[in-house]
Amino acid sequence: MESLYIMVTAIVAWLILCVVMWRLHRAKQHINIATDASVLIVYSSQTGNALTIANRCAQALNLSEMSDVLPLNNLSIEHLSRIKKVLFVLSTYGDGEAPDNGNLFNDRLTQALDESITLEQVNYSVIALGDSSYPDFCAFGHQVNNGLKALKAQPLSELITLDNYDEETTRFSDIIPAWLDLNNTQIDKTQGNSSYNWQLVEREVLNPNCGDELLVKIGLKCLGATPIWQAGDLIDIQPRNSVEIVENWLLKHVFDGSLWLAHQGHQQPLSAWLLERELPEKCYIPVSDLLTQLPYLAKRSYSIASVTENKQLELIIRLLQKDDKSFGLASSFLSHHCKIGELIEGKIRSVKAHHIINNTQPIILIGSGSGLAGLKAQIAARTYAQQSLNQVTGSMWLIYGERRNNLQLPINQHLLALKDTKIDKLSCTFSQGNNYPKYVQDILVSDQYIIKKWLDDGAIIYVCGCLSGMGESVHQTLIDTLGQKTLDNLQQEQRYIRDVY
Repeated sequence: MESLYIMVTAIVAWLILCVVMWRLHRAKQHINIATDASVLIVYSSQTGNALTIANRCAQALNLSEMSDVLPLNNLSIEHLSRIKKVLFVLSTYGDGEAPDNGNLFNDRLTQALDESITLEQVNYSVIALGDSSYPDFCAFGHQVNNGLKALKAQPLSELITLDNYDEETTRFSDIIPAWLDLNNTQIDKTQGNSSYNWQLVEREVLNPNCGDELLVKIGLKCLGATPIWQAGDLIDIQPRNSVEIVENWLLKHVFDGSLWLAHQGHQQPLSAWLLERELPEKCYIPVSDLLTQLPYLAKRSYSIASVTENKQLELIIRLLQKDDKSFGLASSFLSHHCKIGELIEGKIRSVKAHHIINNTQPIILIGSGSGLAGLKAQIAARTYAQQSLNQVTGSMWLIYGERRNNLQLPINQHLLALKDTKIDKLSCTFSQGNNYPKYVQDILVSDQYIIKKWLDDGAIIYVCGCLSGMGESVHQTLIDTLGQKTLDNLQQEQRYIRDVY
């Protein structure tokens, strides 16, 4: 009887702790901005880059990340009108869209304009992040900037645009507006965590002999102390050219690959340096200037499929095949060119918008293909909490789509293992199978009343996978079945989370 009392007491204490944590989190999400605040930093970020910049500015200004840095969706026009200076750090996502934690703000600007509200007393700057390979470069940053100007807010600088921002290679003092008046040495010292060297220790093809783009599970071990990450975080991988590509490029441009060159305190042959560099079709650069003029290959971000406590960083990637039948640089590097035992450079990126604050809530995990990575990390986090920390966690429902329903495929064996040992409900869909719904959104329609019941019980929806196709279709289906207002409310409560790419 005494042991039962102790167990019940422990469970009650844990539930109280979860409620306290959730209230603290909600307090942060719905902050009341002080009327005498002099500087506010607002971010809109899908993968964490804009949030990183916002937090680094706050650190350099000695501001509190809790009270002076907040998501754009949490900024009302009333609050904005009470601030003297505002720095907006805004990413553009997908096809010129706003990130999920900023997509409600443009409607507020439009409504304020309709109501003839002015913001003449507000002084601001916008730092816009984007990718110039997309036609609507920094579109959301431009939209907010134009909306603020229409309300007569006063820009303190021209809009600052950042193309493919890389924290490690960008001099931070060069990208912030001058009015922040920060000491360049001080702010550049607030650089984020450095990259780590990871050893490739495992690689498994999850859909062999299917004629599809390969789905590959990757296992990485960190050399030295293992960094800390949470479910929902990303890793930025530095890809490398294949040795064959480098050798052919050197031969074509008549460079000696065995020539040793020193750069940034390191020495190695030219052929080794070029493994991580862009190799232009035509090159007229003298060999002495190659390392200063050839940029590094762009890093590729991947959702992590494990948690730190698993002692191994796991990825699930799709080998991308392009229209010209060539393969994606990063995916082919990880799935083919890099050999077991070789080292890979990778940096953990914390994405707070993807973190689950309260694991006692039920969770509906939705994804397809390589999106299983982010879903597995959430499952791993709750499994660790249950089995190692003896914590009470909410029910888990995995809705997952792949191409083929052959039960002998490793991918389907992994799904069955999850069903048998870790999750409460599994719904699978196969686009090339028989007697199954084709796509995950079909399950959302057929099971919409069950989903609504889970949501009534406080469930979180977590979506991971490709934005084009699956991500967009799931989003539209949720709008159709739940309603736009319900989905907006879930997003505000951080109960609709999208890790889509």
